[in-house]
Amino acid sequence: MFHLPLSNMTLPNIEARDFIAGTSLLISLLTAYWNILRGTKFVSPSLRWIAFGRLPDRTNTLVINFPISITNIGGRTGVIDSFYIEFMNLSTLQTEIFYSWQESILIGQEFKGFGAEMPTPIALKAGESIVKYYIFLPDSLDFMYECGHHKISLYAYVNGYRKPVKLYEQKLEIESILAPSSLPNTIPLLFSYKLLPTKILKVSNYGTDTSTASMIQIAKR
Repeated sequence: MFHLPLSNMTLPNIEARDFIAGTSLLISLLTAYWNILRGTKFVSPSLRWIAFGRLPDRTNTLVINFPISITNIGGRTGVIDSFYIEFMNLSTLQTEIFYSWQESILIGQEFKGFGAEMPTPIALKAGESIVKYYIFLPDSLDFMYECGHHKISLYAYVNGYRKPVKLYEQKLEIESILAPSSLPNTIPLLFSYKLLPTKILKVSNYGTDTSTASMIQIAKR
């Protein structure tokens, strides 16, 4: 067997600057490769403000209203076509689907009808964020919840994805049944607002007073 003496081997002379340059190049290539691979990814913090209302028409349909803060933390521009929520009774496990139907806010507003302001798709570049208020309409127009503990799960239809993307879930404790309003063009409300995230949001009937003082009391609750 032939043996090469170690004394005859010449090791390459690698200087520190060459090593640093090579490492930087490798990191750049890996970063670019990772950005291409990860594509679009949307995230959203759990809701801290929510309102339940009943439409002032012959159906008195229950609607749900809350803001959605959405951020694209992926490497490419992404498009959300629409949102929907699963509203689950945690005692009976009954689930109702609510679809995003209008961009609006119920508190302090009069009902103006649906149709003219249906939500449009959201396009966000990498790193971009947006906040939108949505009114959600149930799949069954006669649906009504029961008092107790419930869970809302928010889903997004993201362009290019085969299945809806689940963004988060939030537990609710609903303390009263929302009755229809006796006044024309008036939406009765149950709502909750928290300054900090909580595991369970308490949703109650605070009347029609939505002044700053009343909202502070709700937030402290």
